[in-house]
Amino acid sequence: MSSLIIKALFPASELLEGEIRKVALPDGRHLALYNLNGAYYATDDQCTHEKASLAEEGMIDGDQVICGWHLCGFDIATGEAAVSPCSEPLQTYPVRMIDGILHVEL
Repeated sequence: MSSLIIKALFPASELLEGEIRKVALPDGRHLALYNLNGAYYATDDQCTHEKASLAEEGMIDGDQVICGWHLCGFDIATGEAAVSPCSEPLQTYPVRMIDGILHVEL
């Protein structure tokens, strides 16, 4: 089964270093896209602990996204839960830049 690449709706230049942006997919899911030191990453947008939006409520701290509700954290690159009370990892997705536009492979 082949992967589907979805356009992430905006040019890479619009996601500044240290920023997170929420992206709605056609199937109703939401992803969080990150610019971490000039590299782009994508995870599910909802914290696995209490379902807060990481893009709207979270912040980047080093290589982690910290949920604004209970201050738990996840490794942005791997999705691994790194700070309690989170224990379930985030789903991550490969990000590609094609002609300056960010795309997420699902």
